[in-house]
Amino acid sequence: MPDSDGQGNSGPPERGSAPEGHGVSVVLTSSPLQRIGAFALAALAKSSSPELITPAAFAAVTDRMTRDLLRTSELAKAADPGGFWLSASYLLWPNSKINPTARGRQSPQERREQISAWRTPQAALRRLGVPCAYCGREACDWFGKVDIPLGASVAYRNTTAPGHQGTALCFPCVSCLWAFPYGAALSGGRAAAIHSWDDEFLARVTRSAVQQTLERTAIAAPVKGAKKSPYARELAVLTAVRGYGRRITAPVELLVLSNSNKEQVLVTQEMSQPIAEWLRSTVRDADRRGGYAALAATQATKQVPGEAYLAKRAFARPAHVLSAAVANLLTRAAASQGAVPPEVASLHAIVHSYCIEVLTMDEKDVERITLLAGRLAALLGQDSRPGPFRDFIRANSRGGNLYSWFRSRAVEWQLLPRPEGTEPVLLPVRDYRLLFEDERSWSWRRLLTFAVLEALANNGWQPKGSTEEMRELQDELSDSADTDHDEN
Repeated sequence: MPDSDGQGNSGPPERGSAPEGHGVSVVLTSSPLQRIGAFALAALAKSSSPELITPAAFAAVTDRMTRDLLRTSELAKAADPGGFWLSASYLLWPNSKINPTARGRQSPQERREQISAWRTPQAALRRLGVPCAYCGREACDWFGKVDIPLGASVAYRNTTAPGHQGTALCFPCVSCLWAFPYGAALSGGRAAAIHSWDDEFLARVTRSAVQQTLERTAIAAPVKGAKKSPYARELAVLTAVRGYGRRITAPVELLVLSNSNKEQVLVTQEMSQPIAEWLRSTVRDADRRGGYAALAATQATKQVPGEAYLAKRAFARPAHVLSAAVANLLTRAAASQGAVPPEVASLHAIVHSYCIEVLTMDEKDVERITLLAGRLAALLGQDSRPGPFRDFIRANSRGGNLYSWFRSRAVEWQLLPRPEGTEPVLLPVRDYRLLFEDERSWSWRRLLTFAVLEALANNGWQPKGSTEEMRELQDELSDSADTDHDEN
């Protein structure tokens, strides 16, 4: 990156002021980092939108960000009270003027001068004759790793190659990147931020992040790093989504990055719009609100709380939310000698809504599986013997032969008395295709297991048998649950 003092400028303008001849209007670009920073600037400027930030407010915010860094000049080390931004600088701007290798030998005055020279926008007076990499307006300078956070995956490390001057940026866009850390959660050597192309949602979550960052910087003593809960960042996104008051119209991304010398990384996870909107609905729909806690509880493992694992699966493996719920019910049924857990009733509405809205199952097909489960419950629940139920669970597990099981049971369905009003065919063609030919066959089969458990519970069925029979049922339920957990 060229030296800012070797361009023939008469001197830097007042710190934070807008350079004459260059506009300070903030525009939203296609870069998530720039967009998050733009909304962080708006939050700091108390503006409803980045595009509405006035020149005076823009100057005040850029000045404020520089002053926040200047406060670190009196500190001996990042662990000292008030060392938030000095600590964060090693993550965000390694080897910059705020944290040079020789920092320990500098006086506070020397540190102030170095930080001011680094963050004062004297470079913005230039006209490079090249477009800004983000917005296309004329760039004011070249910026590198010491100035801006990682902007691409680890395959495109944010370092300046020999003979290359860096990234060309205009002053408003580089100011957005300076504001980005205010809109992120900085902990554990990472910056985590929420992004979405839904601008209203992004504005809301960024304002909240800015407020939390300002609260952390106001604490006199640094907060000791508590042990982080599993999938805490994913859970923070889930909490933000569920707390939003309007319809979410775009996917929600979680960006986790480090720009430090030890490790450069940028990892992005995406929560699809249907999942985000469904999660939001679990707060506002009475039936789903009642079942949300029960569903979250089914996602838990010994190491990971249920809601945290639900958040992780919402990003990475949405279909496994259903599988984990069924596995949990089977585990609990095994622990109670085959008795269906009572929570299955409260899960009906939320599981069906998840299948329809998130897993994109047709509502009529979900109803078909429910009716099929009713027929199977009538067949399995003719008496209290645990064997038929055990055989169904075994057949409908991974590695089981569900097709062969249906062929055998279809004969029984024809020969034995059937409940009045039920179909004469146990497994109609459409149901067969869902269970064996659809690309989501395993999800349909998991839904069938859930629906059979629910129908048996509604019928008041309880398995009874010899000690050996009950042990075999428990073992089969446990094995089936373990298989599902292995897939999760």
